[in-house]
Amino acid sequence: MNYIRQIIFELRHQTLMTWLSIAGTTIAVFLIMSDFMVSRINIVSAAPESRRERILYGFGGEVVSYGGKNRSSSSISLELAHELYEGLDGVELVAYTDNYAETIAIGIDGGKSVSSALRKVDDNFWKIYDYTFEQGAPFTREEVEAGVNNIILSHSTAETHFGKDADILGRSLRVGNREYRVSGVVSDVNPLMSLTCADAFVPHTSTGMPSNVWNYYLGDYQAILLLNPGTDPASIQQQTEGRYNAFNDRHKNDDLSLTYHGQPYDTEIMNSGVGTNDTPDLSDKRRMRYIGYAILLLIPAINLSSMTRSRMRRRVSEIGLRRAFGCTRFRLLSDLLTENFILTLLGGVLGLGLSIVFITTFSNYFVAYGNIYGMTLAQTMARPSLSMLFSWQIFFVVLGFCFLLNLLSAGIPALKAAFTNPAEALSGENAHK
Repeated sequence: MNYIRQIIFELRHQTLMTWLSIAGTTIAVFLIMSDFMVSRINIVSAAPESRRERILYGFGGEVVSYGGKNRSSSSISLELAHELYEGLDGVELVAYTDNYAETIAIGIDGGKSVSSALRKVDDNFWKIYDYTFEQGAPFTREEVEAGVNNIILSHSTAETHFGKDADILGRSLRVGNREYRVSGVVSDVNPLMSLTCADAFVPHTSTGMPSNVWNYYLGDYQAILLLNPGTDPASIQQQTEGRYNAFNDRHKNDDLSLTYHGQPYDTEIMNSGVGTNDTPDLSDKRRMRYIGYAILLLIPAINLSSMTRSRMRRRVSEIGLRRAFGCTRFRLLSDLLTENFILTLLGGVLGLGLSIVFITTFSNYFVAYGNIYGMTLAQTMARPSLSMLFSWQIFFVVLGFCFLLNLLSAGIPALKAAFTNPAEALSGENAHK
């Protein structure tokens, strides 16, 4: 309570300096947390990707032949996906789907067709991701194996074609030149969840989608792996590398090999726009981000240190009096740091609130969300939801930034004040030094 009274006193008697200190912290935390939360969108777990930390993607392959003179890379064939990723130790489920959502015309007979994002999936896809079904149910294994022409629509797509609050199960619509029967409706997914957002979903076996396109090894498929809880992704990558090596040993006499690029990848790498013919490395990107955070902490800390020292000068007599009555240097130092930390925390909370409002309202004007494979205009115009941005983890990160900023800006002035000679402090001789 005494700390709060002291801060209220500071606000009343050193209004400009105190509010400038709070504003400096607010701006620093706003800049850091805005960048931190934007980068976090690529890794945060949110429906339907609520288990991102357990999901890996095997999506590309590079085939080398003719002594390295001929290189081909793309998504992989269904056969190669099975060979590389089926039955790995530590994997709970594997789904085989198309690599990217296809843009195709969807409409009902007698109605207009709308360009829509279509994903071709299997039954395990619905077990790995937690979509919310408003009507119907996911595809079953029997439906996928039979290649039935069933389709699951997003809420907004169903509303576009059939109107609001319509029971549309069993209704028909055309996807390209094929007729499908609606078997389910799922809630819309934020377009920033680029790996799961789509307007419609069909069994990949229903479209005539070839198991391979370029050759036996390359096609339009990817494998999505859900790891068992506690499984180390590195162990899955080691097993996969072993399968690459086994493949290359079998085809040694055929002058054919697969280049291993560190797959399967986690969600962060997938959202970075990685290609199929290189090995991704995000270490430089992370290093530059950490350097930026350090700069954003140091610059305001230097400025805030000057203001903190100025506020301390006005309290020299109070500090001397406390020291004369037996207050220890450690107690005085901890009190001064605590008071300043409360001010820093106030600025941090304001900065966090400001960053959340900015990102959820205006960030798409300043931030290029998605990756180079962004599928629709909706993704470029999308904004993160609050659930994608805020968590207790975010709060404690802010708390950590505030603590560091407090130590950097108030540590030296508080140390100097704590070690001031009581007699000099009471006489005011150090007031302007």
